[in-house]
Amino acid sequence: KQWYQRRVRGYDMYNMGNLSGLFAFTLGGGWVAVLGYLLLGKIGWRYFIVCTSVPIFLPPIFILHCVLTEESKEDTTELQPEELEDAEVVEVSEFWGRLIKGSVTNLINTLQGWGSILLIPALLTFLNKQQNDLTQDQELLILALLYGGAKLLGRILSIFLLKYVRFRILQPLLSLIIASCYLVLIVKDHSLLCTVIAMGIANMCFCVTRCELTLMEFDKHYFGTERLVLAAGVMSGCAMIGAAVGAIAAQFLSSQHAVIFTFVLSCFQVVAFCCITER
Repeated sequence: KQWYQRRVRGYDMYNMGNLSGLFAFTLGGGWVAVLGYLLLGKIGWRYFIVCTSVPIFLPPIFILHCVLTEESKEDTTELQPEELEDAEVVEVSEFWGRLIKGSVTNLINTLQGWGSILLIPALLTFLNKQQNDLTQDQELLILALLYGGAKLLGRILSIFLLKYVRFRILQPLLSLIIASCYLVLIVKDHSLLCTVIAMGIANMCFCVTRCELTLMEFDKHYFGTERLVLAAGVMSGCAMIGAAVGAIAAQFLSSQHAVIFTFVLSCFQVVAFCCITER
């Protein structure tokens, strides 16, 4: 933690670090899905678990060995009191209103993203029962496209969209697109093509919104500096709740009811984003 803090010299650098972390996380999800498509049917699940688990530990080992070296005394110098006094102080009005709106959008966003991890296989299983006759390799290829391709594209687009498109235009539009995708799943629930396209677009939009909300958690210009840590903690907690609710809904509800449940909450997210006028 101290190593990271000493090297983050500005707000823009912090934002780029967060985006890089999200990009790497999405790349790993796509990597597992691609490995499943290529290897699962050939080597069995036991060796597949080894292939997907071992590479996770190799990059951190090299990073720890090559980057986290002994620090000189100059690098570990703490900030002096006069430097702390010169730190920027940002005050905002209606803190609790900002926090509620940010927490609601964060909860629903993680519900959409983490819920889709279990919802997509459930939808494919439902479509198989409708005589689509998907093979295991075809299902894994679809998962690779949706978990890896669509989300990776969303992370890349977020770098440009968040920079050049205003929040009040981009985020309500993305949330409206996500709600429309779930509406398509309700209306065209027997179409494999519509399911793949709708979930691909929804996952892509989810990733762009996920980047925005991750940056919002520690945005001192939105929450102010006095209660920034409190805001970040509450938003992170709501994100965890959303992930749990999304996974539970996808697991214990039927695929159709889980889609309807997510669609209703996605409509609330559109309203919540429209209410955020301070960003």
